[in-house]
Amino acid sequence: MADLVIRPSIKGIIVWYVLSAFLVVAIVIFMQTRDFKPFELWALLVLPLAIDLWASMKHIRLNARRLTLQQGILRYEDGLVGKTQRNIILDKVRDVSMSQTLGQRLVGVGDLSVEALGESGNITLENVDRPRQIADAILEAMRQARQSSR
Repeated sequence: MADLVIRPSIKGIIVWYVLSAFLVVAIVIFMQTRDFKPFELWALLVLPLAIDLWASMKHIRLNARRLTLQQGILRYEDGLVGKTQRNIILDKVRDVSMSQTLGQRLVGVGDLSVEALGESGNITLENVDRPRQIADAILEAMRQARQSSR
């Protein structure tokens, strides 16, 4: 079985990028109707720039998180510069759950939570594309790992 890499969805971030682009167009049209005067109107472009900066930082942060399903291991990695990694042997997985709000259901994402035996606690990855199929894939790999260990 090939490795399954699970990352948070960037659908929400794309909405902010599109909003920023519409805002730039609206500001330029507004400025054009005023003949680009007074000069202080150019300060309005700070708002879409701030939205883009925030969305870019969020985008980078989302790309730094991933969950990888490998042969018998579920690996959670977080971080760009400093990395944190947690490895869970599939035999130790107690529960895989998926939850979706109404908004998440509309765009096809959900929160995925993996609970392991012991003191390691839960691993939760928010806004994952196709959460039900991914939860089923983890449960199937968990079932196969338990059968092969017998």
